[in-house]
Amino acid sequence: MRKNQRHELIRQIINDNEVERQDDIVRLLKKRGVEVTQATISRDIKELQLIKIAAKNGGVRYSFPKSDSSQIEQRFFSLLNSALISIRVQDQLVFIDLRPGNGPSISATLKQVHYSFVFAAVSDDSGVLVICKDNEHAIELKERITRSIAYI
Repeated sequence: MRKNQRHELIRQIINDNEVERQDDIVRLLKKRGVEVTQATISRDIKELQLIKIAAKNGGVRYSFPKSDSSQIEQRFFSLLNSALISIRVQDQLVFIDLRPGNGPSISATLKQVHYSFVFAAVSDDSGVLVICKDNEHAIELKERITRSIAYI
């Protein structure tokens, strides 16, 4: 399994569970068929910039830091700048063709931006299909990406 895919699974695990320890992440990944060491998870936690916050039960749990949406959007554009092959629009769909291995991380970052006009984003290893609310927003997303990458 590639690191980007593992990171996407870790994001899902953190969002869906009260994860207190690295061993919990190892165990939950194993349930999903992913064998990984605690040392690898330790590196992943640093790369994902996970933090510990107060949990509902009084302990602590891993979480993602709260960050400014413009910073997340800039990260999205930076990731695209190094991975984008092409971008196409058809009706309300935007297909972002990427270099292999970049689909999951770019899709996850796009979801963190929380564009109000994006209904969903689905990725595979080398692409992201973004479903916008309508054709006008799909065109807007393509233009926003194209314009922003030109300035990076």
